[in-house]
Amino acid sequence: MVAKLATYSSLVKQHALHGDRLWQIEPLLYPLIRAVEVDLHLATAKLLEKPQRSERSLFSFLSFCLTNRTNISWRTGSPPEDLIQRQLDDLEAHRATITTIMARRDKFFAHLDKRYFADPSSVYSDFPLDETAVIALVNCVIKIVSEHQVSLNGAVNFHLGEFYHIAVDNMVRNLETGRKVNCLGQLN
Repeated sequence: MVAKLATYSSLVKQHALHGDRLWQIEPLLYPLIRAVEVDLHLATAKLLEKPQRSERSLFSFLSFCLTNRTNISWRTGSPPEDLIQRQLDDLEAHRATITTIMARRDKFFAHLDKRYFADPSSVYSDFPLDETAVIALVNCVIKIVSEHQVSLNGAVNFHLGEFYHIAVDNMVRNLETGRKVNCLGQLN
């Protein structure tokens, strides 16, 4: 999740910096952003499935923790009820984003609804979603998982997110330099 989020948020940042000029730097960056976006949406949808549909979703996990917290041993004792409830509330604060991601998944990404067969791009207007909302939601998921991880193990997995940010920055800079050198006059 961290690598996908870092790549996606870095590409979104590059688009914010360059605007549509980014597609002049490298036209393949547009489908790349869309591909990473779909991958991030599918991974997020899998983690945030309704508990009735998946007993392995983050909502199911937190409900289990809330119900069985006295039987769970963290390094400091049982998980505090208010912490788990806060985590559920934090996720619920992103309900509109979750609902839109699920709709995009169900109508287009995973199951091609008839409406989107002829006009695939209409899924984005029918289910509008701000990139920053997706980034905030995935950061919330990562934070919750990390809080449980550190409470169980006393440590959090080392994340390479910063390396992905640097790699995307370097990639765009190198593509821009290459386009300027090899294709004179293509970039304004």
